[in-house]
Amino acid sequence: MNEMNTILIVLLATTVATCEGATYMNSEPHKLPRECRNYGKPRPALDAPVYSLENENLSFEKCGQWDGDGDMPWTVIIDIKPDSDVWSSQPMPSDVFNRYSYGFLVTKQTMMVFFKETNTGMENYLLYAGPCSSGPNNESCLLGRGLLNQRVLSRMGALAGAQVWKIEKVTVTQNLRPICLWNRNNIQDAAFESFVFSQTNRTLKKTELLNNQQCYLSNKLISPQVCSEMDSLMCTNFEHSGIFLVMKDANRYYLRATRWGNFLLPEDRLDDRILWVDILGNIKQIVSASTGLFLIPPTPKLATKIDFGPEESYADCGKITGNRRRGRQRRDDLVSSFVHHGDNAPIEQNPWHASLTVNLPDPLYDVCGGTLVSKRVVVTAAHCLYSPTGTQYETELLEIVLGMYDAADNEDNERQVVKASSVVIHQDYDHGRNDFQHDLALIILNENSIQFTDRVKPACLWNSDYDFEKIAGKSGKVAGFGLTENYSQARFLQKAFLRIAPHNECFSSNKKFFAENWKPTLNFCAGFPDNGTNVCNGDSGGGLLIVDDTSVENKRFYLRGIVSFGPSQIKTVENSKKRICNPYHYAMFLDITGYMSWIVQNSPDISPRR
Repeated sequence: MNEMNTILIVLLATTVATCEGATYMNSEPHKLPRECRNYGKPRPALDAPVYSLENENLSFEKCGQWDGDGDMPWTVIIDIKPDSDVWSSQPMPSDVFNRYSYGFLVTKQTMMVFFKETNTGMENYLLYAGPCSSGPNNESCLLGRGLLNQRVLSRMGALAGAQVWKIEKVTVTQNLRPICLWNRNNIQDAAFESFVFSQTNRTLKKTELLNNQQCYLSNKLISPQVCSEMDSLMCTNFEHSGIFLVMKDANRYYLRATRWGNFLLPEDRLDDRILWVDILGNIKQIVSASTGLFLIPPTPKLATKIDFGPEESYADCGKITGNRRRGRQRRDDLVSSFVHHGDNAPIEQNPWHASLTVNLPDPLYDVCGGTLVSKRVVVTAAHCLYSPTGTQYETELLEIVLGMYDAADNEDNERQVVKASSVVIHQDYDHGRNDFQHDLALIILNENSIQFTDRVKPACLWNSDYDFEKIAGKSGKVAGFGLTENYSQARFLQKAFLRIAPHNECFSSNKKFFAENWKPTLNFCAGFPDNGTNVCNGDSGGGLLIVDDTSVENKRFYLRGIVSFGPSQIKTVENSKKRICNPYHYAMFLDITGYMSWIVQNSPDISPRR
């Protein structure tokens, strides 16, 4: 991330006023507080961020713990190398700051810093934190803090008057650990102890939160900026050198807010009041600018359930016949398992599996999988319909192979090979973004182009509760011709039963990846990362089906997920390096419950109960 040369402060342009190095631009006259439209109104509610699905929901493991003795373990002193002339040419104002500036460690590699000077080269900063083992008079110590060898890597504005600094990774110890970022909403702020961090002596001074009317008691005029942001600013008693607002709950301390603006203009000083910027309104910016911080996206409201009635989404869907292998059992030892620990998949037990091929001059076989859900509709992943160069395949080049068990048996007359009549790609899918959001498409077949047999039957669309918690921990069946455990193409259809991971388990297994890609109600993850049983390249678009086995007679398989994407790795395959699946991480599946209305609306022969 490139260094930014300006702190992100909300500015109103035209008239420019300066105060001890700070710049403010005002286009409107100052007002009395009671003339502001939000005067006297309570602050709007802000949602609590979710960093972890564990009970304490901490931004960083074991953050915020301090016994109150000595310096806080997250405090970092920022100095400039002695050979730099920054302090002499652009000194910090003596009435607000000491020579040093301060930051709070929030991860092993990230600090929240209240700092005005951004033109200084990052190589000129010296960071002091933790105890000083060589004595306070040693040149590597500053005010009893040890000199860190870590360099500042980047700076980015995140709040008015505050920045996020990325530094080289520190080792967390009892005396050097991050503070927690606030993990509650703002409704019950008054129920927690509040403190102002004072730069003067690096201590926390207890303070009191003030409501809107308590804050603006004086008759002093305030700037248009304060007036317009009145309902989003927090307010406490004034502390001359206070830069961070900290809250305590039980045995943990949390960074709650940063001082509003680098410096207040004299006319914005509210006598004995100080204004703060709530981190809740900017938490996404803080997290995105940080290393080691991840937000779990909120879970939206579940889609309205479509009721297909007792006949399900299609007549006789989801049912299978007995295990009739037609002599294929003798060939099982020729087959590598489905990535790891899978089995050959008799087609009669997976009659809805469709194989997508592209009829080019050099044909592409088994590009992806799909799931037959009616006589005319195959559900697949949208990315399967695009070439490696990013262009969409022409519809007339797409072929769907149904009832296939042995990909090499070209004389198998029980296969059904049909052309696509049309394709419907979800309108919100954008292949150029490469983020696999809304990775869903329907391949529409011509009317009467297939015949149902023991080897060709539709699966049922999901017809139970849409709540993900009802399927978390269960197994889902997948099948495909994707890469096997030696990363070669499967000759025989393979199957595996994958465990559907609870959201907290999925997220915790790879926070960086799933924080970016997991979208509750739109996708979920499954697999066995411990032993590598998973889907791989070539399995995209195939279905994850859950069986309703409440009775043998009415046993049905229901489509719940579509194989979409997952973490990848570089491996040498056939003497060349290729980017392929990493089966030792959970794979992502599109959750069709978020798209059921779309599927039904775009399927010519599927209707809900009327």
